[in-house]
Amino acid sequence: MRTRALLLVLSVTSLGTDPALAQRTRSAVDAIRAQRRELREALRAELEKTALFCEERDLPEAAEAIRRSLDEDDSEDGRIALRPLPKSVQPPIPPSLPDDERLWRSRVRRARTEHAGRLYLLARKAMRERSPSLAYALLQEVTEFDPDHESTRRLLGWVRSGNEWITPFARSMMVKRYVWHDRFGWLRRTHVEKYERGERYYGGKWISAEREADIRHDFRNAWEVETAHYRVRTNHSLEEGVRIARALELYHGFFKQVFAGFFTDPEQQAALFDGASRRRSRVDPPKHTVHFFRTKGDYVAALRDRFPQIEITNGLYQSGDRIAYFFHDPAGENLPTIFHEATHQLFYESDSRPREVGLDAHFWIVEGIACYMESFTRTDGKLTIGDPEYIRFDNARYRLLESMDYEPFARFSALGMREFQYGGREDLGKRYSQASGLSHFLMHYDGGRYRDALVAHLASLYSPTSRRVRTIPELTGVTPAELDRQYAEHLRAQKQALAARTD
Repeated sequence: MRTRALLLVLSVTSLGTDPALAQRTRSAVDAIRAQRRELREALRAELEKTALFCEERDLPEAAEAIRRSLDEDDSEDGRIALRPLPKSVQPPIPPSLPDDERLWRSRVRRARTEHAGRLYLLARKAMRERSPSLAYALLQEVTEFDPDHESTRRLLGWVRSGNEWITPFARSMMVKRYVWHDRFGWLRRTHVEKYERGERYYGGKWISAEREADIRHDFRNAWEVETAHYRVRTNHSLEEGVRIARALELYHGFFKQVFAGFFTDPEQQAALFDGASRRRSRVDPPKHTVHFFRTKGDYVAALRDRFPQIEITNGLYQSGDRIAYFFHDPAGENLPTIFHEATHQLFYESDSRPREVGLDAHFWIVEGIACYMESFTRTDGKLTIGDPEYIRFDNARYRLLESMDYEPFARFSALGMREFQYGGREDLGKRYSQASGLSHFLMHYDGGRYRDALVAHLASLYSPTSRRVRTIPELTGVTPAELDRQYAEHLRAQKQALAARTD
């Protein structure tokens, strides 16, 4: 549920507002993508030499592994995918290995490291061409080939501590003699053993876990879990609070890469990539606050006075107090709702200044992008968004391709908050489905052609200093009617691709 929002500030990416400039930007991006393909083919050729060497030395399994490392299809079946970075620094190749094995492993690592360096230069070029989405996608690829690439790690918010990569927040906690525990969060090093035995530190003394739970079921005494970017309060359990906080941190890192152009202007982005902003700000931004209730009854009781219809909601971000509210649902998974409201929270809290957003027009994208981000998941070791099989996108396909139920983009984008939210459940369902589908289209169509334009539109919409919201047609140089045609094309292609999966 989205409340009437007093909304935030964002820096606006300077994409063009005329067709000629938009075309020049697309041409530059296409050229960078072509260079990326050329680099990949050059790496493939270099690794093939090492695979042939392995075959000559009667090492067929090594040859197969080398070839397989580049055989993965770049496609993610319509999804945006990132792979979580390893925390440990790559160990050196052991000198005790047989000579041939040490040689082929050294060749492969050198080739991959050099390839990563070339990709990093290409990412800088993409940023100079004002395509942050492509730049950060290339950064992710850098880490796949060289997970210890120092400049990329710095840009993604990591610092090296011995043989590990950690966040600045983790480093500050370690200096205070805290350690991270997967069940209990950050604990004083001297408390870990007692927590694992079932004791809890509360009010300056040690008590049983059962006694603490009795006290903290009153939300006024709730557990509080603090991470790098979140402060989660809950009366459910410490373990559940840690689980929610970890999920939000994972989401936060993914979100900041996908929407990098939303949070900094082009000059700031270029400075980061060129190494001009190596020093981290001494002032940390405020943490995002989440209240996670033990039951829906607790959730409703806490919010009913302010929101009379709270019982029909599964979660809420309230811009007035800057808190996201959720509850534990024992019958189902509540993470999609959490990611939906977290999206509202992250966009809103990019700035401390209040502003209403989408009040008179363009409200569809406020809810559409939050619905789109519900699809965030971790699958096969990757973090992904945009799976075409996610229910929101399935509904969007059905409404357009089967029910022929579609509001032309020009009219749909003109709806303000009140018009968008007016009507019964069926009307709202149609609008939310279309908003979800259009968000997927603008994020994925033609390899992400419109992704930076969408991010710039969001930045303009949320900015407290923008006198006029820059529209999707302006930023893309494409007419609303052509966007309608491309959207239908996008959904038909989705339907065909999904049908092929089952054949």
